[in-house]
Amino acid sequence: MRKIFGIAACLVLVFCLMSGCASSQEALCDAAISAERMLSGLDEASITFQGQKIAYLERQGSGETIVLLHGFGADKDCWLRFVRGLPEEYRVIAFDLPGHGDSTRDDTKDHTIDFITAGFATAADALRLDRFHVVGNSMGGWVGMLYTARNPDRVITLGLFDSAGVFSPEPSDLQKALARGENILVPASEEAFFTLMEYGFHKEPFIPWPIRSVLARRAVQDAPFRLKMWNAINLDRKDVTPVLPDLNLPVLVLWGADDRITHLSAVRIYERYLPRAETVVMEDCGHMPMLERPAETSGHYIAFLKKHMAVTQ
Repeated sequence: MRKIFGIAACLVLVFCLMSGCASSQEALCDAAISAERMLSGLDEASITFQGQKIAYLERQGSGETIVLLHGFGADKDCWLRFVRGLPEEYRVIAFDLPGHGDSTRDDTKDHTIDFITAGFATAADALRLDRFHVVGNSMGGWVGMLYTARNPDRVITLGLFDSAGVFSPEPSDLQKALARGENILVPASEEAFFTLMEYGFHKEPFIPWPIRSVLARRAVQDAPFRLKMWNAINLDRKDVTPVLPDLNLPVLVLWGADDRITHLSAVRIYERYLPRAETVVMEDCGHMPMLERPAETSGHYIAFLKKHMAVTQ
């Protein structure tokens, strides 16, 4: 507990001293993220294969491994507070998928969903992950489903948090915006980034002003590459509905009832086609429950794991 208060005090001091210029705000943001990682027991690491770097965060544990996969335009740090709710015996690995976070961004490659899934698969092989649990949010759920369909003997359970990958019966606010020619997920200005935050959360978690500004600037800087990725994914879009009946493993379908990016009606597709789906709908919650309500989300996930413990061991 003293350690936590000490870190908080240091951050407050740093905030007071450094919140003026952009470079100081960048340093403050990085310091805050480092502190969050430390509080979650996560260490930064990476592997490189065929010239491609895949970055990840890892918490050691003596038990089974839980792999966490973020959504489009996000990164491994979106899981930091969710991880704190996971029992210490689990080993946890949160990846930066290809083209995201600190992983390689290769302008010469088309970052289709198959390319991104293959990059994750190679990283899992390199880390010798033989049997593990997979949790994916949004695009991460899409990658998780494709990986599981292609490697059914390696995935123990699957968690789909507001997952992409199927066409929802009812259009989301994002889909309506896309139909108007507005791509909310690729913010070209800081104002557009704040609009993205409104779409992502029902109730946005508190983010201090300097850090919020840094995240907005970084998103705008990433916009050209992010747009290239978006186009690659959607020009070669893989609807996972045909493979869902083959995913014969326990699947937790967890959704924010007020998700504006992947509509709640998509749950009906998963419930219809997944052989062993279990659904949790979180009221008054948006697209990223592990960020908006991390303790509650991890609680639902751990209850799911415990229910299937006899099956997975």
